[in-house]
Amino acid sequence: MSKKNNLNTRKKQHKFDLEREKAAAIEKQRKQEKKARQQKADSKLAASGNIKKGSKAQRRGFRIKKGVTIKGIKITDAASKKKALQVLAAEQAMREMDVESPIPSEKSAGGAAAPAAAMDLE
Repeated sequence: MSKKNNLNTRKKQHKFDLEREKAAAIEKQRKQEKKARQQKADSKLAASGNIKKGSKAQRRGFRIKKGVTIKGIKITDAASKKKALQVLAAEQAMREMDVESPIPSEKSAGGAAAPAAAMDLE
């Protein structure tokens, strides 16, 4: 009789498979609980107003690696990285200012000029 058809070998293999499945299920449950705890902690931080709700990358920003050139600044050390981040932050602030206060178009400027002219007459 071949070794693979031996009853004891089959029993041991089945027992090993069951143990492995059980260990995998426990590990999966542990990971799910950890993820739930992390999401709960993230929502508490977001509720406190200190940190915006989002992923870890959104809270921490993006990573700038050494040797990369950003906006003409080569990243070699902490000082150059800080300088590049300041340039990027300034650009982001300019973009946000443009969104908050859009430049009035010619059509809306004509409508806004009429009430101002009426005030000058009085």
